[in-house]
Amino acid sequence: MGKAPANSEGPRHRQSSELGMHPSDSDLHWDETVLSAVEILRRAHDLVAFGWCQGADATDAEHNPVKPWSARACHWSLPGALAATLGTPRENTPESPAHVAELRLALTAISDLIPDWSLQHWNDHPQRTATSVVEMLTAAREHCRALTSDHR
Repeated sequence: MGKAPANSEGPRHRQSSELGMHPSDSDLHWDETVLSAVEILRRAHDLVAFGWCQGADATDAEHNPVKPWSARACHWSLPGALAATLGTPRENTPESPAHVAELRLALTAISDLIPDWSLQHWNDHPQRTATSVVEMLTAAREHCRALTSDHR
């Protein structure tokens, strides 16, 4: 943990001048392409491998809760990492049906592997470790590849 994701396609921090916002209000920015379910899981894996938390979707360097898509986020829970992969929510702009379908596939792969009805509850279990979350996301990505190769 603590190493930056190696993939150059990761998020970049928008500069406050780009957003017309105070630097503390900047957000993570991913490219605008529709992600595959496998890519959603890979991005979530990389974020959790960089830093993991419990009790919040995401936390900053001082372990204060922040939005998962915040540029200040340094640690993500499982649901926070999934939210961060989707980028900053946009008001009055629904997600595309293709994007929703890919997110559904990613969530199906996860739900096939964890014995809990709540991602947050599973993430926040006292015995849970960052390693177990990272390993589950790796397994979910492989499971998703198998699911999608059968149907594509």
